[in-house]
Amino acid sequence: MPDTLSLAGKTALVTGSGRETGIGAAIARALARNGASVAIHYVSEGSKARAEKVALDINKEFGTKTTVVQGGVENYDTAKNMVEQILKAFINNAAAARNTPLLEVKAEQLEYEFAVNVFGVIYMTQAVVGVGRMPQGGRIVNIGSIASKILVPPPLDKSRGITVNTLAPGPVPTDMSKAYLVAADGSPTALQISMYEQTRAANRLGSVEDLADATLLLVSEKSRWITAQFISVDGGVTGTM
Repeated sequence: MPDTLSLAGKTALVTGSGRETGIGAAIARALARNGASVAIHYVSEGSKARAEKVALDINKEFGTKTTVVQGGVENYDTAKNMVEQILKAFINNAAAARNTPLLEVKAEQLEYEFAVNVFGVIYMTQAVVGVGRMPQGGRIVNIGSIASKILVPPPLDKSRGITVNTLAPGPVPTDMSKAYLVAADGSPTALQISMYEQTRAANRLGSVEDLADATLLLVSEKSRWITAQFISVDGGVTGTM
């Protein structure tokens, strides 16, 4: 049989995937397109309708099973509750960040962002491997940023073949980043121009599909020997800085 990236029979929990225009939703679509059952995750009640629509649209388009889960990943009990069945693929895209000047950052903001971006990664890993009993050859893909490197959990038991990698998106317009890349009048900001000039893979900014396809490669069996890597998906921006 020819080689494929089929994920038939596998289940993916994609945290932070409740916005239809975001990276998480694009990743969920890519995994579902290749046969995986997908759990769409959101945090606030205000995002519930959007998350449910993402799940419904994926189910209609690809015919794969979908479900919707809610909760903050910075709380272990919540993370544990979200993991109720065996997971073969696990994508961690939930994150928090506010563009506050260093001298103005308050303790509450620091504690919240640290909890989501660091504790969240660890708690979800503990939940999916421990409670969810991730089987042999499972996949954990964290979504970071080229702006910084996130904490990667301590190595897992090598006998289980579970890989852990981090993808770092570059200039990709999403609900969270668009304000930094596009001015109110629709023109590119200085940051977008700078990023655009430094890309060298193609004459454009990135897209959520770029991140989704990179994730698809990492969760496939073909990437079984790739682990503990921080991979920039940025069109070459970090190679020119």
